[in-house]
Amino acid sequence: MSKLILGLVGSPRRYGNCEVYIKEITTYMEFEHRLELIRLPGLNIMPCNACYSCIMDSPCPHKDHLERLIEHIVRADGIIIATPVYYFGAHSIFKRILDRGFLFYRYLEKTYGKPCILINIYGIRDRIGVSPQALMVLATFLGLDIKASVNIKAALPGEVFFSEVYRKKAKQLADIIFSEKKAINTYGCPFCSSEIVRMKKDYLICTLCHGRFRIDENGRRIKIKEGGVIGPPEHMFLHRDWLRGMKARFLSSRKKIMRAIMPLNSIGEWVNLD
Repeated sequence: MSKLILGLVGSPRRYGNCEVYIKEITTYMEFEHRLELIRLPGLNIMPCNACYSCIMDSPCPHKDHLERLIEHIVRADGIIIATPVYYFGAHSIFKRILDRGFLFYRYLEKTYGKPCILINIYGIRDRIGVSPQALMVLATFLGLDIKASVNIKAALPGEVFFSEVYRKKAKQLADIIFSEKKAINTYGCPFCSSEIVRMKKDYLICTLCHGRFRIDENGRRIKIKEGGVIGPPEHMFLHRDWLRGMKARFLSSRKKIMRAIMPLNSIGEWVNLD
C-alpha cells in the first residue's frame, strides 16, 4: 500500500534547503509513496484569542488554515518537518501554530504515534539556537513519534543538495521513518532526548518533558524524576481537563476579579501605531 508523506516546509523560499532536503529524503524511500508539501509561512494562522473555545469543545472563532493543516497531518502516514534557523530560532510560523496548540487535543487520538522527522537548517557553525526545541514541541504535542531530529549546516539556497554527507543522512532518514529504529542523540534528556535544559544547583530540568536528571562524574545521565508532561493521549488529556477546571474557576470568580482590577483601568496610555 502506498504511503502518504507530508512535508511541512518552514521556509518561504522556493527551492530552498528545507524544500530540497525533504524531497531528497523521499528519493531514497524504497517503498511506494506519494509526497505532499505545504509551505507553512504562506498559511494564514491567526493569533490565539485565549478564549478557551476549543478547550470547551466549541468551534474556534478563527476561520483560517490551522485546522485544515492538522487534518492533512491526520491523513498522512509520515511527516517530515523542516525549518530554517532565524536568529537562533525556528521560523515564526511554528510559534504561531503552537500558540493555537489547544486545538491539537481535538485531533490527538488520530495524530498520536505517526512517525516524523525534524530538520533544522542553519548557516553558521554551532549557531542552531533553540530551533530544535520548537519542532520537538510541535511534534510532541501532536503526539508524533520523533524518529530523528537533525541539524543541517547549509547557508546558501540548495547547498544541502551538494553534500555527500547530507545525502547519506537523507538515506538514513528515509530508511528509519517507518522502521522501529530511531536516530536520536544519546547525550540529551534521558527521558525525551531534548538537548535544551534549565540549570538548577544540583540537577537539570528538561525544557520539553520537564524530566529531572543530573550528570555524574563520568558523564552519565542519571534520571531523577519524570516530568509528567508528555505521554499517550489519555495522559495528555489530563492537561486539557485541568484547563477546563481553570476556566470554570475563573468564571466563578469573575466578578471578584473585575472589582479588584478596575481601579487600574485608568492607569497608562495606549499607543496607536497606525
